[in-house]
Amino acid sequence: MKYVMGLDVGGTKTDCLIGDETGVVCGFGSAGSGSYEYHGVEAAFVENKKAVECALSDADLSLSDIECVGMGVAGADLPDDFEMLEKEIYEPIFGEIDRVFLNDSFAALRGGTDASYGMVIACGTGVIAAGIAPDGSRARAGGWMPEYGDKCTGETLGMEGLKSVWRAREGIIGWTLLTDLFLERSGCGDVDEFFYRVYGGKLSTESLQPMAQLVFRAGLAGDAVACDILGEGGRYLGAMLNAVARRLSMYETAFGVSMAGSVFSEGAPVLREAMEEAVLAECGSARFHKPLWSTVVGALLLGYEKDRPILEEVYERLSMSLDESARKYSKAFRLG
Repeated sequence: MKYVMGLDVGGTKTDCLIGDETGVVCGFGSAGSGSYEYHGVEAAFVENKKAVECALSDADLSLSDIECVGMGVAGADLPDDFEMLEKEIYEPIFGEIDRVFLNDSFAALRGGTDASYGMVIACGTGVIAAGIAPDGSRARAGGWMPEYGDKCTGETLGMEGLKSVWRAREGIIGWTLLTDLFLERSGCGDVDEFFYRVYGGKLSTESLQPMAQLVFRAGLAGDAVACDILGEGGRYLGAMLNAVARRLSMYETAFGVSMAGSVFSEGAPVLREAMEEAVLAECGSARFHKPLWSTVVGALLLGYEKDRPILEEVYERLSMSLDESARKYSKAFRLG
């Protein structure tokens, strides 16, 4: 029997899933953050190894039983990142086992759809768009942090909301519900007190987090200023997806766009509507949907599909097995 492993390495946790060649889930393991960006390479190695060993133990297997590993790794962005991570973490763990090693956005993309190609827009703490074309070519946009051009993250949306409160205070823009929401969050009696406490360093923006949540609340209430912020953010997300579509020559292709992250789960409809309008203006056959599977399932599918598309009967059996395993492990594998 041949076995495939999927490894989802994130900033919060590391999940590992094992399936056999017929599509039956055999083992699952989880550990802490395996991303070197958060706690360094040594700590990342420990957590990656722990997740892998937990899954192998659960499946009663050894590494020699694994034919291929699909990996979605947060922080694997540049060629130097991949080279360093292979040398310091993944070669010591996996040796010569075949691997599909990609940024975690591509694992999220594969898990987000039931097709072998399409796009994902992930928007929460960070933001990234990624796509896989029918011919297997890949492209991404964003994922570099706000100081390198990213917009429409939870951080940038929240800061735009706060800046709007300052502008309204000076009469540059009209009244906004955001003022009331920020005053409620800060405990200040009026906007002048709020301004001077923040300006004087007596009240930190960190203590006001999650500020994006206030923008979402105001947007859901129909506040014009908040809707402008969210609309601009949605158009930017659309531009990211269009950039990926152009690189992959997919603007005339029918494809799905998986929408992942808290900005979509918590945000006002205006953001999604603005994004969809921007994309459909260039990619008329795009369709938008919630993610179907979690990222670790996407990583597992990358392993199954290293050399060829997964067989339909294997995919169907895997789907049923994942639903059964979700109850066993108290883990939500199916999202959509």
